[in-house]
Amino acid sequence: MGGCSRSWRPDLDGDGQLCDMDVSGWIRSEFRSAEFGDKRLTDRLVQLGDELGSSPAESIPAACEAHKQAQRSRVSGGDELLVVSDTTYLTFPRHPAKDGLGDISSADIDVEGVKLHTSVGIRPDTQQMTGVIDQQVLVEDQQAGATYSTNGRDDPIPLENEHEKWLRGDREAAEWLPEDVHPIFVHDRGGDAFSLYEELSKESATAGFVVRANQNRRILTESGEAGKLFDWSSDLAERGRHSIEIQQGGGREARTAEVSITAGSCELRAPRNNPNQQGSTEVNVVRVDEVSEADEPIQWVLLTTESVDTFEDILTVIEYYSLRWRIEEWHKVLKSGCEIEDRQLQTWERMEVLLSVYSVIAWKVLELRELARGEDSVGPEVLLSEAERAVLETKFPELRGQSGKAYAVHVAKLGGYLDRGSDPPPGWETMWKGLQKLRMWAEGYELGAE
Repeated sequence: MGGCSRSWRPDLDGDGQLCDMDVSGWIRSEFRSAEFGDKRLTDRLVQLGDELGSSPAESIPAACEAHKQAQRSRVSGGDELLVVSDTTYLTFPRHPAKDGLGDISSADIDVEGVKLHTSVGIRPDTQQMTGVIDQQVLVEDQQAGATYSTNGRDDPIPLENEHEKWLRGDREAAEWLPEDVHPIFVHDRGGDAFSLYEELSKESATAGFVVRANQNRRILTESGEAGKLFDWSSDLAERGRHSIEIQQGGGREARTAEVSITAGSCELRAPRNNPNQQGSTEVNVVRVDEVSEADEPIQWVLLTTESVDTFEDILTVIEYYSLRWRIEEWHKVLKSGCEIEDRQLQTWERMEVLLSVYSVIAWKVLELRELARGEDSVGPEVLLSEAERAVLETKFPELRGQSGKAYAVHVAKLGGYLDRGSDPPPGWETMWKGLQKLRMWAEGYELGAE
């Protein structure tokens, strides 16, 4: 199966003639069900589609350059920024004939789709997600044993191995970030690659990492003895205990886990099976073992460039890794809220345009939810446009002069949140519904002002 194919079929009208092949037509079709009630609102969205579709050879982040430019103002001036990366599968069960998909089958399922590898920024001081920094669309051809990066290009780029996507995303982020920002790359077990540690360790003055180990790697201890990572770290002396909030997801329920924490330093040795890699690279190690009763107790072995001198330093490393759950929630909003997998555009090339739009919307939904839940609040202008604030103030006059948190709660109210004293903070579902309604009204406000 040619999973790397970039072919597409032209649309034909009733007479068998070629239809116009501009992206705006497909976006108009996608959003026809939005019931804006004003043709000008649809035209505004179509204009956005024209702008995004005018340069299909550009990468997905380049298509949303306005988002990245605004994001630079949110990250500049900060000492550190967590760059959290993860991969999810996008499948299209309602439209499996979409061109340009690849194999993502396993022994249990036989489906086609793409892998979406995304990097987002999170400020460690406020835990604010600054936005989407980089995205890679990966198409697999399992029969050929190859993976390709598309990103809207006519000629897919083959990836040498599964780990290459992590390094590519980190490099893109490092090049994009302002010089005064120190990135710390946070990866789950999929990013456990010696080449990554080797490259980032060389840049330790300007970049760092926190990666959960997936392999029981060969190491040299501080005393120069050979060993294995998991075995050695299990014998380290306990540095303390702590409680960690485990987020719901992947079949697990949310819970508070009591954990035992150890830490130390070692050298990771190059793998034997790769003759191109030699030597070793020094890392700090934080090991987290759950001691509370649980069906599947957590066990993390975290490799990092960050200090582990004090217990406070160690807790900081754990907190950095724990913040990666934010990208899992972003995936959930993209799939369940934006319903990206239900979109029925004919080719993946066209879907990339829609993905650009929805990726930013999913970020905004999550940050509005965090703003509504937070104690210390920022101004409403951080996430809401002038038109959106004006609409909210018209519907809720008591909002004028209040904090960004109050504005975010009222967005949730538009989505059905009751805001009673006994109610928990709003979730992303109600925030998604409220933002949809607010955007529709804000578009009408802007058109009226024109």
